[in-house]
Formats: sequence, C-alpha cells, structure tokens
Amino acid sequence: MLRKIRGSVNMPESIILTGAIILAVLGIVNTMFITEILGRRGGPEIFKFAHRWLGRLFVVLFSVFFVYMIPRVALFESTPVNFLIHGFLGMAVFVILIIKLFVVRRYKVYMTALPSIGLYIMLGTILIVMSSAGLELFKYLSH
Repeated sequence: MLRKIRGSVNMPESIILTGAIILAVLGIVNTMFITEILGRRGGPEIFKFAHRWLGRLFVVLFSVFFVYMIPRVALFESTPVNFLIHGFLGMAVFVILIIKLFVVRRYKVYMTALPSIGLYIMLGTILIVMSSAGLELFKYLSH
C-alpha cells in the first residue's frame, strides 16, 4: 500500500499523534479565551495576550504539520478514504486560516467575522485530529 520515496524521512508516529492532540487542545483553549473575551465585553487583558500568542503558536504548528503531511499523500498508491477526508479537511482549514490572517492583518473591515472564522478553524481542527490521531488512539486503547 505504501511506496517508499528515496530519501524520505519518517517522523515517529508518536510525535505526530502528540502534535495533533496539542493542535486540538490549542484550538479549544484559544476558542475558550476569545469566548471569554467577547462574552465579558473585553475580558481580562491576559486572555487577549494569551489568545494572540497561542494563535501564533497554532499557526506555526499547523503550518509545519501541513507542509510535512502534503508530501506524504504521494506515498499512497491508492489513497484510503479516511486519509482523503483528512487531507481535504486539512487543506480547507489551511485556507480558512489564511483567510483569517488576511482579515487580521489587512482587511480590518471584516473584523466582526473573526470569531466565526476562528470557530470554523477549531471545529475543522478537531475533525482533522479525530480522523487520524483519534482513530489511532482508539486502536491503541482497544488492545
């Protein structure tokens, strides 16, 4: 099922699973921070600071995983359906993440849409994690 690509480097699966779970937790925590900020009309300043920096960490980690995972699709001669769904979700979340960054940095007129876009990113990330790391975790726990 898998073909070898000359010179390919395999990241240990435990690192991938750990990183995926960290991404999901970062997405959930960041959503909780922004919900607290918006729900209290400003919220504590530390939440704003934490949301900003955890968001940057999320973007960096997600981008690293995205860049690492795209070439792995080439390893499959016939792609299983769950990997295909996982890949499409990853690409969709990446595009939504780029749109959010454009709104934050350039198109300030659409700032009111940012909470909704962030919620879509968090839900997409959870679906991505559950379609890969969640399945692997369930397999591991069932033995």
